[in-house]
This record gives sequence, structure tokens and C-alpha cells, in this order.
Amino acid sequence: MSDAALSRVAHLIKLEDDLVKIQSLRQQFTKEKTLVDIKLNSATQTQIDSIMNNLKKLNNSANKLNTIKSSLNRLNQIHDESVTGVAEYTAIKQMTNVNQFLTQVQHLYHDISKYKQYLDSINKLIDEEFAIISEDISYPLLNIFRIHYSLTQARNFQDYLETISDSLSDDLKSIVFKVVLPVKKTIKKFDDLLGEIIISLTEALKEGNVELVFKLIKIIEFESNEDMKFELMSNLKLMENRSISSIDYANFRGAKRNYKKFFYKKLEESLVDTFDKCVEHFSYDRILVYDNLNWLEDELVFVADTLSPMFPTSWNIDNFIQNAYYNRLHNFTMDLIKTDPPAEDLLKILAYDSHYGKFVVALHTSPEIEGDEKRKSTQKKEQKSIMGEELKKVVLDDYLKVIVAKMNEWTDTLSKSEANSFVQRETPPDIYTYYQTIEDEDIQDQPITLEIHGEVFVLPDFKTPLTMLKEQADVAVDSGYGSILVGVIENWSSCYIKRVLNYKEIIEEEFDKYMSVYNNERFLIQESKTKRLFRRHAPQPTFDIENMTPEELANVSKPGLIEYLCALGNTYEINTDRLQDKFLPNYKSKVHSNYQSRIQVAFEDTVSPSTELNAQVIRAIIDIILNDLYPALSSVFTKTWYGDKSQTSDEPNMAERILETISEYMQELRSYASYDIYSCTFALFLDSFISAYIRIGYENILHGSGKKIDPTATKKFKSFSEGVGRDVTIFYGGLEHLFTRKDSAYLLNSLRAIEFLGDLATCEDPMIFIPQMWENEILGSFYFCSVEYVRGICLCRKDMDKNQVNTLVRQLEDIAKEYHENVPVPSQLTGTLNEFFYN
Repeated sequence: MSDAALSRVAHLIKLEDDLVKIQSLRQQFTKEKTLVDIKLNSATQTQIDSIMNNLKKLNNSANKLNTIKSSLNRLNQIHDESVTGVAEYTAIKQMTNVNQFLTQVQHLYHDISKYKQYLDSINKLIDEEFAIISEDISYPLLNIFRIHYSLTQARNFQDYLETISDSLSDDLKSIVFKVVLPVKKTIKKFDDLLGEIIISLTEALKEGNVELVFKLIKIIEFESNEDMKFELMSNLKLMENRSISSIDYANFRGAKRNYKKFFYKKLEESLVDTFDKCVEHFSYDRILVYDNLNWLEDELVFVADTLSPMFPTSWNIDNFIQNAYYNRLHNFTMDLIKTDPPAEDLLKILAYDSHYGKFVVALHTSPEIEGDEKRKSTQKKEQKSIMGEELKKVVLDDYLKVIVAKMNEWTDTLSKSEANSFVQRETPPDIYTYYQTIEDEDIQDQPITLEIHGEVFVLPDFKTPLTMLKEQADVAVDSGYGSILVGVIENWSSCYIKRVLNYKEIIEEEFDKYMSVYNNERFLIQESKTKRLFRRHAPQPTFDIENMTPEELANVSKPGLIEYLCALGNTYEINTDRLQDKFLPNYKSKVHSNYQSRIQVAFEDTVSPSTELNAQVIRAIIDIILNDLYPALSSVFTKTWYGDKSQTSDEPNMAERILETISEYMQELRSYASYDIYSCTFALFLDSFISAYIRIGYENILHGSGKKIDPTATKKFKSFSEGVGRDVTIFYGGLEHLFTRKDSAYLLNSLRAIEFLGDLATCEDPMIFIPQMWENEILGSFYFCSVEYVRGICLCRKDMDKNQVNTLVRQLEDIAKEYHENVPVPSQLTGTLNEFFYN
């Protein structure tokens, strides 16, 4: 018993009670065994029957093979009896050959006698067909197959006669030549007809004459196949083993006729002729050909979409036509370039070169209309240059050199014109409506954005540089070559920077001229010690300023310098914004990613010089305003300053005179400066003015007519703290309305530099109080405040000596170092005292 059966029995009999089931289990096993035996017998019988059937079939096959073998033996026997049993077999064979020869001669006689008449009928049909197709492009060539068949018979007969004549005498050869001579005229007529059909191929299809195309293909394919058969038989040397007398000359071909080659030749001649007619039409200005090649592109689209699918794939008809047009276009382009055309024409050639290459690639990859399947080419199409890659590179370099030379020449001319306009200042600057976005705060100190537009001063023709860029760059874009666009932009960037540097020199020169006439440094005490207060020194004039008339002074420094400085700043701010916001993304999107980084770098290279130029503009404006304030500032912290009371006199006090001058400049500047120039100018002006106020005050106390501050003084003059408080109140009250709400906070914080002086100069126990104030108030308002600010005011105190001051300064430096380590830099910095120095 198998393990499976034992396992099953063990599963059924587990308990003692299961023993009573043994009889029923025995019966069940018996039934199952009987069922298995029946199935096994049935399967066995089926296999036996199949084997017997196969044996029966094998026996039948063996019998049939024996029958075939006996039949083959019988055939061999009959062959042997037929050949060896006939006594006159050779004679019969000779008689058969003679009969074939006589029959062939009879046919030849008949066909030769009718040959000319036969050719005349073909000529007539060809003439009629040619006349119709040359007049009516829609004619479906009703007789072309008949003509082709008849001519093929005539040409086969010609080949047969010429082949036979090779073994004949010269006299007979001349007779054969005369017989076949007329067929050459017929062949010429047929070739002309076929040529006309090939020339009319595209136009006929456009007219819906599909039959013409299919019939032409049928004829060329027939001829191509017959040529292939002839070539194959020649290569296998089967032609030499044929008996010439037994050949059916109706199907005899003695040489290849090359009608497929004829087809391509005629088609190419037609395409070249079409292109040459276009060139001839524009012979007076051949560069116009590139503007009028839409017909060529339409033709290639028609070929790819309509004509090519009708031809066998092996013909590559679309590639052939594209290559034919390309070769002619290439030759035309090369001839034109050899004439050394101007840069404009070179660019037009380059533009069409790029366009044509992309067009041909797209022709094989893009559907003509949405929903169509994509065109597929038998060959992978790559963008080809109509000039050739090597020449194209040379032309690109030459064109770029021409553009660079022109741009450099234009830059030099523009720079001279700009310098003359800026220096002479014969007319006011131009006015430009400028839309600006301002960030401010509302009364709840929440940030808001204001959009304003106002009229600002700009330099005459301030749009010229960007217009030049747009014109040249747009032309470069039209060329289709990213390298040209990048080259144009990079060179324009270099020219732009060159003009910026030129303006920087002009500003220096014009500022020196202005200061040589209007310099107010003479109002300050001990000028030799205060030289470092000034950004630069004007050259000493070689003429008598005091005795010169206003007209003579104006000849030295023309009026309107601040207006032109502001116009210059506005110009470069506006142009920088336009370059970054419009020009950069526009031209980056028109080139491959390989060139985008270079374009971005070229535009970004202009930002830093433009920013530096505007910083120089702002610095010059600030210096001019400060120069006008020197007469009033010369009395700060002096006896006059202490007793300055506008209430007892019609004359304004020092702070009011300063305020009046500042307000006049600010109101004027606000009327024609952009918000950014205006806001930046007066933020930096506040830093410079307040620093100058404090420096000059220190110099007056330490080296001039001012007296050291006595913290305990209460008589004769107002106290020092009251004086600085008075000035701060006047300055803030008079200037606050000239700032936005957000900028007025900067004004208030800057003025604290003056306000703190009152406490620093009059506090008790300065060695204790000042460090606390330094840490808790000064560094909080002026994060990078110079210790020279405190050192100066301490030296101005009557009750502190240098040793105390030096000790205090070291303590302040340690406090500042620890403060900077523990307190992060605030988001809004007030830089008034960052680099403060005075002595």
C-alpha cells in the first residue's frame, strides 16, 4: 500500500469508534478502485488505437514511395529508349533547328518590311500625346501604355538586329543600321514626352491628375525591373548560352535603358530650372531671393505630404527633391558670398540658413495639421547649412566682427555726444513719465505698496542705447543663431560699461569745475586739519573767482549740474530695470540653454557699473548740498551757536538756515528724481550731514573758537544739551513731511546721533553712565557705531582728560564686541555713525 493510501486510512481511523466504519470504508475503496480501473483501461485503449492508426499511415506512405520510385525508373527507361532508340536523332534535331531558323527569317522579313510603318504609327501617337499633355496638365495619358508597349517592341527588335549584325559582314551591318536608324528618332520623341511628363509631375498632381503619376511610376518601374533582369543574366553569363535564332525578339533586350536614371535627371533639371527662374526674376538684387522662397517651402511640404507617399519607398523621392533644391540653394549662396556682400546681406543669408535648416527638420517631424500622423522620412534628417558648416562659421565670425565694429564706432560717437550734452547743459534734461512702486507703512505701521507715476528728468535720447540693443539683438534673433545674439549682447554690454566709465570721468571733471567756483571749505576753521572731511579736493583755481561775473563763472561750470546728475541717475536706474525685467528674460527665451547663462552674465555685468555710477551721482549731489551748508555749519558748537535765537531777530538761526537749504534741495529733487534716487540720496545725505554736523562741531570745540563743554554750566548761554535738542527739533519738524512714513523713521533715528550728544556731553559720572548708554541706547540705534563718535564728545568735555577717554574707549570697544556676538544685526540699519571719524 502506498504512503498516500496509508495516510488516508490513518486520517479516517483515528478513534476506537471509527473501527465500526471499516466495512463501509472497504466498500468505498472497492468502488473507487473499480472506477480507476475503468478510466485506466479506457486511456490505454485510446493509446493503442492511435498507435495502430499511425502504423497504418506509415505503411501507406511506404507503398506510395515505392510507386514513385518505380515511376521514376520508368521515366529513366523511356528517356533512354527515346534517345538511344531513335537512329536518326541528330538529323531530326538539325531539321528542327532549320525549321526554327526559317520561321524566324520569315518573321524577320515581315517585321523589317513593316518596321518603318510601325515606327510612324508610334511617332504619331507620341506627337498626339505630347501635344495634349503640354496644353492640358489634367490629361490622364490615355495612350501612354500603348505607346510604351509599342516602343518597347520596336526597341527590342532593334536590339535583336544589332546583336545579330555583330557576326555579319560590314555590308550587312550597314543594311541593319539603315533599318534601325528611324527608331532613334522615335526614342528621342518618347524621351521628350516622358521628360514633359516628369516636368509636369507636381503640377499635375496639384490638379488632381493622379493617373499621370501612377502611369509614370508604372513605366519607370517596368523599365527598372527589365534592366535588373538584364544585368542579372549578364552577371550570370546566361546571355552567352542562348541560341540567337530561337530567341523571341519581342522580349529581347540587348542593353540597359536606364529610365530610372533618366527620371531623376529630368526631375533635377526641372527643379534647377524652377529655382533659376526665381533667381533671374531678382537679378537686379539677388539678396531678395531669400525673402521670396515661400514657393520652395510650399513645394517641399507638398512633396513630403502628397507626392512622396505615391511613390515606392525605395525611390526616396522626397529626399531627392530636397537635395536637388538644397544643392542649387547652396551653390547660389556660395556665389553670392563670393561677391563680398554687406553685413545686412550676410545676416539675411544667415537668417534664412537657420530658417531653412529648421524647416527641413520640422518637415519630417511635424504634422502639417493637428491630428495628422507625423511625417516620417526614410533617413534621419539633420539640420544642414546652405553654406556648409565651415563657411557658416567664417560668415558668422565676419558678421559679428562687422556688428562689433559698428557698435564700437556708434559707442564712441554716442559717448562724445553725451559728454558734450552733459558738459554744455544748454537745455534742461528731458522729461519721462515713470511708473514706480513704493513700499511704505500705514498709520498702524503695517507695510503697504503704492503705485505712482510721475515725470522725472532723463538725459536727452536716454532710450538710444536700449533701442540700439533691441534693433541689433532683434536682427540677431531673426538670424536664428544664438551665437550671434550672444555676441551682440556681450559686445553691447561692453560698450554700455564703457559709456558708464566715460560718465564717471565726466562727473569727476564737472564736480571739480563746480567746486573750483563754488567751494565753501574756506568757511571752515583750520582747513588743513579738516581735509579728510571731504571726499576730494577741487583744484586751486588759476583765476580770480571773487572778481568774476556770473557769466564768467557759468563758463567755468555750467548751471544745471544737479539736474543733469539726477537725470543721469534716473536714466541708468530706468535702463537697468528695463534690462533686467524685459530684455534679459526676452532674449534668454530665444536661445538654447547653452547660451542663456552667457546672456545673463552679459546683462548682469552692467548692473554693478551702473550701480557704482549712480552711487557716484548721489555722492556728488550730496557733496554739492553739503558744500552749500558749510557756511552755516561753520558756527556749530561755537559761541554763536549757543546763543542762536531766532525769536530775537528776523534772521533765521543756524539750524533754520540749514533746514531752509536742505528743504529747497529736497523739494526740487523730489520734483524730478525717481523715488529710489530721491530716497537713497537723502538717506545717505542724512548720514553725511549729521556726521559733518558732529565733526565740524568737534573741530570747532577742539581747534576753533568753540569752548569745551562744561557739564555744570548754567549761566550766560543755554546748556549744550538744550542746543542740540533745539537743532534736532528744527531738523525733524522741517524735514519730516518730505519723507514717506517709512523713511521718516530713518530720519528720526539718524537725528538721535545729535540728540545723544546732549546726554554724552553733560551726564554725571561719565565713566559709568556712558558705557551704559553705549550698550543700551547707542548700539541699539547705531549697530556698527564707531567709538570715535563717543571719543570725540568726551574730548570736548571740560571735565575729562585724554587718559580717561582712552580708558573709556577701550571699555566701549569690549562692550561693542560682546554686543555684536550676542545681538544679531537688525534688518534695518542706520549707517550714520558707521565710519565716523573727526581727527
